[in-house]
Amino acid sequence: MNFKEFPILFSDNDFVAVDKAAGISVHNQEDPQNLLAVLQKQLGVEKLYPVHRLDKETSGVQIMALNEKTARVMAEAFENRNVKKIYVGVLRGQLKEERGQWTQKLTDKGEGRKNPAGPAGNRVPCETHFTVLKKTPYFTLCEFNLITGRQHQIRKHAALVNHALVGDARYGDEKYNKKMAGLYKTSRLFLHCRRLEILDQVIDSPLPKEFSICDP
Repeated sequence: MNFKEFPILFSDNDFVAVDKAAGISVHNQEDPQNLLAVLQKQLGVEKLYPVHRLDKETSGVQIMALNEKTARVMAEAFENRNVKKIYVGVLRGQLKEERGQWTQKLTDKGEGRKNPAGPAGNRVPCETHFTVLKKTPYFTLCEFNLITGRQHQIRKHAALVNHALVGDARYGDEKYNKKMAGLYKTSRLFLHCRRLEILDQVIDSPLPKEFSICDP
């Protein structure tokens, strides 16, 4: 993929929030392109400070601080759970519950489909609240309120209840994902950060067009 610029969702003298596309890492130097490098060029600034990090495969609201002071304040807000993080994802199949919470303990690093929760001795408390927005015979569109922020938390919790996110190459079924990619002409992970509320600022990102697979 070739990324030249990203939509700006909010900006002031302290930070900028952009609509990150799926398929680009935030600041992985091993990638030929990363969001940090592209955005520094787009904004014409020498340095940006990522205060959180969306997975490469996830789209949506990504914040970059413009100075060290703001970076520290925002990083503390994330660390102290003073940020509201709302995601939307498409799950495989029909989730029976209309709302609820997943609290199974998980490790705080990437795992695999054979054991999404990871080694028992490394697991830490996790909490994901979910609300069903739409259902079809094949998919469930869910909103997730991420209470804790462990690596791949939503993806792992979804896989553990046998409703992996569509397009999840790490925790989902390879044959199923390949079939969905052929049908819907996209192999992206169907997970999107729709809203962040931080320091009295609410930042929203529109749902990607691909999520219309859940429309009647």
